[in-house]
Amino acid sequence: MSNKLVIVFAFFVNSIGFAQTFTGTILAADSNLPLPNVTVYFDGTTIGVITDMDGLFSITSNQNINVPLVASFIGYESQIINKDILQANPIIKLKPQTTNLEEVILSDDDWSRSKKLGYFTREFLGHSVYSKDCKITNLDNVRFRYSKVDQTMYAMADQPIIIINKYLGYKVEYNLIDFEIEFKSPPSGLNYVSKVLYSGTSVFSELSKKKTKKRYIQNRNVVYKTSLLYFMRSLAKNTLKQNGFRLFKRESADDSDPLFETTQTSVFRVVKSESDLKEVSFFDSNKVVVSFDNLEQAFLLPNAEDNIFYIDAFGIHSPVNSVLFGGVFGSNRIVSMLPINYNLE
Repeated sequence: MSNKLVIVFAFFVNSIGFAQTFTGTILAADSNLPLPNVTVYFDGTTIGVITDMDGLFSITSNQNINVPLVASFIGYESQIINKDILQANPIIKLKPQTTNLEEVILSDDDWSRSKKLGYFTREFLGHSVYSKDCKITNLDNVRFRYSKVDQTMYAMADQPIIIINKYLGYKVEYNLIDFEIEFKSPPSGLNYVSKVLYSGTSVFSELSKKKTKKRYIQNRNVVYKTSLLYFMRSLAKNTLKQNGFRLFKRESADDSDPLFETTQTSVFRVVKSESDLKEVSFFDSNKVVVSFDNLEQAFLLPNAEDNIFYIDAFGIHSPVNSVLFGGVFGSNRIVSMLPINYNLE
């Protein structure tokens, strides 16, 4: 796996606010008729509702969170709802989806669907051994295109991708906004993945209809301890060492240099910003390697000119492209994806 792997998660939360209830009505933009059974959810969480027969919804966050609100319905374009505007005008109109022009554009695509499907499932779900417990139920709705000139594969979907994660016990509905895999071709002529970028919105629900199964709880706890979410929360609280994270660096950016163990305060500067976010600065531009008790490793590499990024109270960093990730942080993907409100009770 290349060290230039980039994972992009878009539309995540930047702050925590007061518990609020949002109400509104979803209409079809072309007919102004109410749309029942529209999914309305706080992005990246387990908090979602369905509109009634009159298109009405009421959704409350009891966890004092303030995240983007999303409306999603098959056959219509998903919409990020501006909550400030919603309070003044509680009418949301969803536009019918139109045929994607990419379906009729001729390209230099000489890859079979099965080949593209293999790359997509591996890079979208992740490289974890537990990916076998994660299944996409509507792959027929995902379209692919490969550009030989750009050495890039694209994926598109007009409706949410449904993932059944039997490892963590979640059903995930993922609205794919962008998906790209960039390849490199060494002299051997074999393609290998150099970069993966994807973005979208998601909502989680429990697979268990009643009480959450014990094995799901255990698996979630295991995943959480080596997750980017837990790392960022610990970094923001200056508790990396206490929470089992070990940091290593090299004297220079040369990967042939030996690693030496270091401390959080020698690598990062963490201060509270005016917007209640934690401002984190890398002291230099060298890669930081993270090690866990189970001997797995991850790394972080600053990708902003000022080496600065921000962490909110959920553990979500911004800007999303300000840090590059690899190792465990970059390879697990959807199979190890937890709701951003996980463990915040």
